[in-house]
Parts: sequence; structure tokens; C-alpha cells
Amino acid sequence: MMKMKNTLLTAQSVGTIHNKLAGSYVVRSFISTMSNTDNVNLFYPFKSKMQLYQWFVGFSDAESNFIIHRILDKKGNISKFSFMFNIELHIDDLHVLEFIKNKLEIGNIRVYKDKSIFTVSDKQGVYKLMSIFDEFNLNTTKRMDYLNFKEAFILYHERDSNVKVTESKELIGKILKYKNTMNTKRNLALLTPEDLESNINITSYWLLGFIEGDGSFFISRTDIEPVFYIELSEEQYPVLLKIKEYLENNLGFDKYSLYKLKSSSVISINKQKSRLGKPTVIFSIKNIFILNNYFIPFIENMVFISKKGKDFLYFKIICNAVYKGSHKLEYIRSLIIKLSYTMNNFRLSTNTKPVELLSEQEKDNIILAEATFEYLNDGRILDKKTNKPLASFRSCIYEVTLPSGEIVLVDTLKEALGMVNVSFRTLKKLLDEGQSVKLRSYEVKRVPIFLPLDKFKI
Repeated sequence: MMKMKNTLLTAQSVGTIHNKLAGSYVVRSFISTMSNTDNVNLFYPFKSKMQLYQWFVGFSDAESNFIIHRILDKKGNISKFSFMFNIELHIDDLHVLEFIKNKLEIGNIRVYKDKSIFTVSDKQGVYKLMSIFDEFNLNTTKRMDYLNFKEAFILYHERDSNVKVTESKELIGKILKYKNTMNTKRNLALLTPEDLESNINITSYWLLGFIEGDGSFFISRTDIEPVFYIELSEEQYPVLLKIKEYLENNLGFDKYSLYKLKSSSVISINKQKSRLGKPTVIFSIKNIFILNNYFIPFIENMVFISKKGKDFLYFKIICNAVYKGSHKLEYIRSLIIKLSYTMNNFRLSTNTKPVELLSEQEKDNIILAEATFEYLNDGRILDKKTNKPLASFRSCIYEVTLPSGEIVLVDTLKEALGMVNVSFRTLKKLLDEGQSVKLRSYEVKRVPIFLPLDKFKI
């Protein structure tokens, strides 16, 4: 049996993990925490108006529409215009629209079949929306729709009282010009990359709202691989790039993890060609270390308003199981697959496919499942069954100190070998016996990445 000389990491107690995971949705989801607190804090579950508005703008970037309607008289001539802000959701998220209506104190809600629709069309309501969107930018190309909508609205409602719509071809022409360059009629080819990127400002609560609208927590059932992704039309590439930059700069990565982020595609943005619809661009995180140790802790510090909070909870439970290697146990694997069939569209009231809900005991079985992985303090991962490191599953890079004192970071042991000129077997053996190796005038160190810094002494 191979003797491991690297110190094994101390894991959290099972009880702590269980309480943290099982209680997350109860503590962190707005759906489950409606209480008298709502009467004390006007912005609950947010702490301030700023957080509320940032969340709302992010959600609007994902789900809203700005619409200008022409209203015709009996002769078919334009007699007036109406201006409408609209959010349409599945009926299961009716409570989200009620939340928005109550917090902003504007708009109306109607239900049609399996849809719930929030609309703001009155003059004062639109003015309030404009005050929000002027202070907190929409980040997607929807901002262009808003700017057209705003200009047309002001032109119409703040015109001279003596100007009648039916008698002003100039007024009608200007408003129609704004209307005809919005939404699907918008010509983004006329905009430069600088135009699209200059006003993008990502914040944590904007991102939460945007994720509630367009984010997806997905589980690949073939290999039990959790994936977080956002798929948008290709013109939204700049905002996905800014989201990537924001996460890289705000999730607390150490310098070694940042090196790996910059030199790889562990957080990726890929363009997707479409044969039928428009081409899309996909932002995705598949790396289980980033998901479990950085992304999920970042998101769970905020509160979901929609039922996507339940998807997030189950995603978190599954990520933790995969991180521990519990998904390698056949019984746990089957429970994870079963749990995945209660997420996303499967949880909707309109879903017609059979859904078998997990009992609380089965969820606890996933949370409390035995770990089959043990993390070493140099970034390698030990298979507890064989007591050997996993060859294709590790979380480390290599730091090489040259004779000149210069420090070089490389992704693989093979790259380090090219610098120190020793055999692969020799260097690997020495590193396995100790985290740092000195060879002649070189020093090679195996460094862990994407793991919480408080677990390591590098």
C-alpha cells in the first residue's frame, strides 16, 4: 500500500455539513421565510433599497419587455400611443410578480392560463420605473430598448399641451422611429463593442436577479456532473464576459487559482451555432471545486425570490456529494439522479411527466453520505477505497523557482519537467513525498487551487 506523507485535510463535521445544507433553503429562500419581518423592513428580504433595485434590474434584464403600442381611431389613423413595461412568468412564480408589485408599489398583475403577467402602463408608474433604470443600468442590450422607450415616452408625455397627436406627423414619425428600432427590430450591427460594453456594471444583486431569470442549475445524469450555465443570444456576449470578470475578481480566488482561471477554460464562454434559431452564447461553470467552494457560497449569501431557489438548494446538495465523491456510491448516485428529476421544468405545476419526490430521509442520505475522496494539502485527491491519488482528478498547479530567483507557474508536471531536466518518475516521487522539492538550483512545488484558503498552509 502506498504511504501518503502529505497531511490529510480536516473535513467539516458531518453535523455541521448537514445543518448547513439541509437548512439552506429554509434560511435563504424568500419563499420559505415570509414572516412578520416583512412589516419591519420595507425591502425585506433585501437589506436596502439599493439591493432591491439591483435585483429588480437584473431580473428585468432577463425577463422584461418594453413595448410601445399605436392606438388607431375609426379611420385607421394613429390617435395616441401607450407605453408598457411587461414581465411574463410561469404561474408558479406568480408570487415573484406580487413581490415586485408590492415592493415598487406600481403595476398590475393578471393571470392567463399558465402565465402570470406584471404590467406597468400608467404614467406615474412608468416614471418610477425610469427613475430606477436611470440609476441602475440595465446591462444587456435591453438597455437600448429602454433608452428608445424612455425617449419616446418623454417626447409623448412632455410635449406642448397644444400639440395634438392626430395633427402632428412629426411627433408620430419620431415615436414610430423609436418603436421600430426596439426589441427584434433593433439593429445591433450599427453598434460598436464599446457601445455594448461601456455601461455594463455587474453587482452581486444584479447577478442574482439575472440568474433567477436566465440562469440554469443543471445535472448531467450520465456522469453526475453539475453545471451552472446561462445561455443567451450571441449579441449578449459582452455581458457574459463582464459576468466572468466579475466572478473572477469577487469570489476570493488566491493568486494560484487566478492563474489557472486565466490559463484555462474552467469558467467558459462558448458560442453555439444554431441551425434553426439565432446563434447563442453560453457561459458555464463545470469545475466542481469552483462550484462547491466559491460559486455556491457566494450565491447562498443572498436570497432567492423565485422558485429557482429550490433548484439551487438541490444543486448545492448534489455539488457537495460530488465534491466528497459520494456520487461514486451506487445508492447515492441513484438518489442524485432521482433528485435531479425534481428540478427545473420537472418541478413546474404544468409538468405532465411523472415525478417521484425524495423523502427527507433520502435527502439526508445524500447529505450525510460517506465521502470516498480525501483531499491532500498539495491539491491531490485520494481515493479512500484504494488509498491512491486519483490520476485524472486533481486540483493543483506547479510553482517552479528558477536559479535566477524568478518564479514561474505551470499547469502540469510535464511543463515543470521541461525546466528542471529530471525524469517524470523521479520528480513525481519526490513531490509525492513532500510538497516542495529542491533539485540543484531549482525548487518545484505542487500548489493546491480552487480550495478554500483557510484549509491550506501554502
